[in-house]
Formats: sequence, structure tokens, C-alpha cells
Amino acid sequence: MQKKKNLLSFLIILAIVAVTIYIFSATYYAQSSIPEQSIEISPPSQELDVDPGETVTFKTIVRNNGNVSYPLNVRIEDFTASGDEGQVALVEDGPWSIASWATIEPSKFDLDPKEEQEVTVTLNVPQQDIGGGKYGAVVFSREGEGAKRAASVSQEIASLFLLRISGPINEHLKILNFTAPSFVEFGPVPFEMKFENTGNVHVKTTGIISVMNVLGKKVDDIVIPPTNVFPKAKRIVRASFDDVFLIGPYQAVAIIYYGSNNKSITTYTPFFAFPVRIVAAIIFILFLLFLLRKRIQKAIKALTAKS
Repeated sequence: MQKKKNLLSFLIILAIVAVTIYIFSATYYAQSSIPEQSIEISPPSQELDVDPGETVTFKTIVRNNGNVSYPLNVRIEDFTASGDEGQVALVEDGPWSIASWATIEPSKFDLDPKEEQEVTVTLNVPQQDIGGGKYGAVVFSREGEGAKRAASVSQEIASLFLLRISGPINEHLKILNFTAPSFVEFGPVPFEMKFENTGNVHVKTTGIISVMNVLGKKVDDIVIPPTNVFPKAKRIVRASFDDVFLIGPYQAVAIIYYGSNNKSITTYTPFFAFPVRIVAAIIFILFLLFLLRKRIQKAIKALTAKS
């Protein structure tokens, strides 16, 4: 019996040691296999207002925060909105193409640990180009990977630039829906708005959601952070009403502002809040007190008589 106990103890210790080694080795492998995270760029995006025929330059800085040198290639690619969560996708000859207008200096260099490199992009905007939005990205990739279209996203990092070219500009934004859960027991209450940009230039949305109670009194204002919506694309924006204890019907009123002329859209959504479990617990306690009322009264009389 004692030998079995000793064997079981040995196997348990061996299993603990094996799991510990596995965890540390997996952590080390994960850290060592993603050195690209030590590369960062500034700014991550920038917006430029230009005229047809104008030549404009801007700069992007790349930093190496790691301990390994990186041979980097730099290129310009077009991008377009992908999905409705704010993602972008690099494309060739996209509908808002800009890559053919651009030159980069330098386009190849070695970036040593703790150093940074400034990259200058020059854009020659065609004279005949009509107004609207054009979109590109300064893409940094490790030496030899930039030309391979199969290179994974984790091996590249990009700084986006958004051009607004003067001329015939159409700013038009629609709210496809504004929703909240129809019923909540407790807060926070999540809100979701879905926008569609049917114009020819990106627009930045801002706004406020005012939460009103059943008496029409404002309970809270929620600021909607500035968000770019690209042309011919949809975008979901989320916000949250963070009060926890709520009861009764409410109405959320969203006022959205967008575009260079600060156009506005107003939309509404109702929701109902009721703390079911809290109310159920209170009713249950009151019911117990009602059932035990005679015993409680007798106990109170007994205590009073003794005192």
C-alpha cells in the first residue's frame, strides 16, 4: 500500500513538472515567434486636404523597439474598407486608387535596435482628377517579403493616409439602424449604430446619445467617439450606458454629426429595464416574513418581557 502511495505521489510531481515546462516553453515560443510587434509606426493614420494638380509631401516614422535589426522594405498600396467593423484591406488598383501618384524616400533600409527612420512620401495629384476621397497606405515589410503577396499581415505594418481632393464632393451618410436590447435586467446597456456612406469621400461621425426616462427627464449623455466611415462602405459604432440599477421604460436619442458642414441625423431606440432577481428576492423575503409573522411577534414579546 505504501509503495502505491509513493508511486502516485511521484507521478503527480512528474505531471506538475511537465505542465510547468510546457507552459514556459510555449510562452517563450510565442514571444520569440512574433518579433514584428517590436516595430511601431507614427502616425498610424493621417488626413490631407489637397487640390487637383498639387504636389504634397508627408512623413511617417518607423521605430524599432526591439533588440534585433530589421531590413525593411517600404511601398505604397491602395486600401479599401473591409467589413463593417473598421477593418481595411490592401488592394491593387482599387476604386479609390492613389498608389500610382506616390514616390517614397527611402524605400529600403536597415533599422537597428532602438533606432527610428523617417520616410517621406510625395504625392503628385493629377490635374484632371475629380474631387472626392482617395486612400493609400505606407506599408513596411521585412526584406524580401514586400514583393510576396502571400506575406501574412503579422509580418507587415502600415500607416494609412486619407486624401480629400477639392472639387465635386458628395458627403452623404445614412443610419441603417440604431439598436439596444429590448429588455435588460441590469446595466450597462449596449447601443449599436450602423452607418452607410453613400458619398464619394470619407466622413467623420461624432455625436451624443441622450438617455431619457419615462418622465422625459434626461438620465445621462453618452459621447460617441469620432469615427471615419469610408465611401461606399458600412461601419458599426458601439456605445454603452453604464448605469447599473435601472427600472422602467427608457428611450435613447442619438444625434449624429458628420462631414465638413456638420450635418446632423437624429434617431431613436427604446429599451425596458427591470431588476427581476432583486425584486424577486425582496418579494420572497417579504413572503417569508408574512408566514413567520406570528412567531416573530411572540419572539419580540418574549424579549420585551425579559427586559
